[in-house]
Amino acid sequence: MKFTNSQLVSTTRISPNRTSPRNQPITKITPHHMAGVCTIEQFGNIVANPSRQMSANYGIGNDGRIILTCPEGDRSWCSSSPWNDHRAVTIEVSNSAYGDASGWPISNAAYESLIALCVDICKRNNIPKLVFTGDTSGSLTFHYMYAATACPGPWLKAHAQDLCNKVNAQLNAINNKPTVNNNKTSSQTTTTSSNKIKTGDLVTISSNATYYTGTSIPSWVKSEKWYVSSVSGDRAVLGLNETKNRNIQSPVNTKFLTVVKVSSKKTYTVSLKSTDILYATAGGKTKGNVGTSGIFTIVEDTTVNGVKYGKLKSGAGWVKLSTTSTSTPIKKGDWVKVINNTTYDGKKFTVYASKYKVLELNGKRAVISSDGKNVTCAINIANIAKV
Repeated sequence: MKFTNSQLVSTTRISPNRTSPRNQPITKITPHHMAGVCTIEQFGNIVANPSRQMSANYGIGNDGRIILTCPEGDRSWCSSSPWNDHRAVTIEVSNSAYGDASGWPISNAAYESLIALCVDICKRNNIPKLVFTGDTSGSLTFHYMYAATACPGPWLKAHAQDLCNKVNAQLNAINNKPTVNNNKTSSQTTTTSSNKIKTGDLVTISSNATYYTGTSIPSWVKSEKWYVSSVSGDRAVLGLNETKNRNIQSPVNTKFLTVVKVSSKKTYTVSLKSTDILYATAGGKTKGNVGTSGIFTIVEDTTVNGVKYGKLKSGAGWVKLSTTSTSTPIKKGDWVKVINNTTYDGKKFTVYASKYKVLELNGKRAVISSDGKNVTCAINIANIAKV
């Protein structure tokens, strides 16, 4: 059996909680709900813990981003049933609200991603149709079929058939796609070839467009121009609007989009370690660690206080790339600001002051003080900048 993984993922963090390899071909898909509002980074942290004794092949965050946490060639520990997990690709989906009273709903962005991921799984594993039967015989199964649990929650249960309908509509469209007509006019050829959409492009949406899943697009969305945050095949995800006061993260087929401004940004790749720090903004607050070592794509970079930061294509945040050679060296007696609140030995501390004085300096180790007299902590000079 040969298995592949989805290219729709934003990031990867492989859980130790899995059985490798799975012993059955993939014939089912089992969505779960996280019973909480989570990012993919938070979910990655959960399944990375061996004591949790659980995992899923994929996780979908509340914002619609997707994480791979168990390769499809391995069996995840997800459904309380080895029989099902050996046959199914399991997907944990974040909720958008808490509690039984809410019905444990999921966001539009997460649902759109779930549909797209199911289509992708079916295509790659030759599942001709997603079928919900209400029991374990269907190709769409749920956790409650194998254990005394409410998972995947009322909202996903109620949308089981809708999920099948939307996935199957896309599978039918793919399977019935007409062959290329070599006699098409030159104007047709020009229209097709000119619509190359890439990350960072500013686009408009055609009046007859629908979201990638087939659901309708509100008129206010069609009336605005949007920046493309990511592209995979004919699936483009729209992010910020032109004025950058809205961020919808919604997928649309590229055939419905027209480029009005080509991105001038050039992307490039960098090698990062799992322990490298993630920042919410360039030079801003920390969000945690990258989580997995590998090659990452940078779509934007900027220098703040002599430190160069790069924005990850996945949308997870910014990472520190380098300290520019033109930055002024820090000396004993300088006043500095903290750009990463991590002590020299790796512990977090609370930043109370807007600036600190350097009391001692030994290589990359600086001792700083909020009042210029008493020691606050020791910190790496890479985590401070002159003011």
